[in-house]
Amino acid sequence: MIRNLPDPEFKEHFRMDRATFEILVHAVAHERLRTGKLQRNRTDVGESTAMGLWVLFNKDTFRSIGLNYENDRKHIHNQYTILLNALCGIGHKYIKWPNIRQRQQTELFYRRNFGFPGVAGVIDGTLIRITAPSEQKQRYVDKNHDYSINVMIVCNHKRVINDIFIGQPGSVHDSRVFRRSPLAHALYSRNDLLGPNQHLIGDGGYMCTEKMLVPYRNDGNVDQSHRTYNFKLSQCRATIERTNSLFKSRMARTEKLFCKNIVRTNKHIAASAVLHNFILLRGEEQDGIVLEGELPEINVHDAIVAGQEEGYRRRQQIRLQLAEEYE
Repeated sequence: MIRNLPDPEFKEHFRMDRATFEILVHAVAHERLRTGKLQRNRTDVGESTAMGLWVLFNKDTFRSIGLNYENDRKHIHNQYTILLNALCGIGHKYIKWPNIRQRQQTELFYRRNFGFPGVAGVIDGTLIRITAPSEQKQRYVDKNHDYSINVMIVCNHKRVINDIFIGQPGSVHDSRVFRRSPLAHALYSRNDLLGPNQHLIGDGGYMCTEKMLVPYRNDGNVDQSHRTYNFKLSQCRATIERTNSLFKSRMARTEKLFCKNIVRTNKHIAASAVLHNFILLRGEEQDGIVLEGELPEINVHDAIVAGQEEGYRRRQQIRLQLAEEYE
């Protein structure tokens, strides 16, 4: 089927050109071979990958996809599962924390375009709606009264995902999701993930620390310098909003996942994130730092609280700097 599609139609259906698709097929085949999942005399790897991609990119039912590929829905579901496992297996190659050079590029972009210094990445949580889970479903009811999973994403200026934390129920606040994340643990136990004057940018749902700057609250005691700071920060934050929008529009099934199994749901989201980066990077493995391995035991909450004073000082310094430049 896919061999006969004209190039424009191919890209419309699979969100990538044929060259990138072939790189993906090779990467998936290599991962399946490594894990012993590549079986002889079965579905062609390219055809199998295309079936799995169709599930990820579209909201069609397994039955309707099976009709397109002249296979039953069980076979389509098997190919989808195979692709999920393969994408999660190669995820560490395409989702990495930026190294010094990459962070400097991101920092330079935001400084040149919006005047905001020290930005190494932008962070936010996004809710992925799901059907009611089979267990502890009340934990997944979010502020919109939907069942959902709260997914924390950090991206760079090119909308590439540098870190993703999946699995927290929709009822959990963004700040708590961050505290529970491996990234927070790594940021407060390692000194190679951010430069001395670098930080993430978040919204008002997070605490202001030396690792993450957030807007000033409009409590009636703000002046023009506070408004300028908030405006410039919001310009930087627009990147994560566009990233989340692109992610959900490209991976259409993430608009709502009809799956009661939380483990499988999380795997679907993780595979979608890997695919998001794979397409942006055109299949090129990403340089950077893999956030794996054991970290020393620390109390992340206490570390965040301890960093607030420095965060407030840095925020004030940037506010005054922006006021001089833009007022």
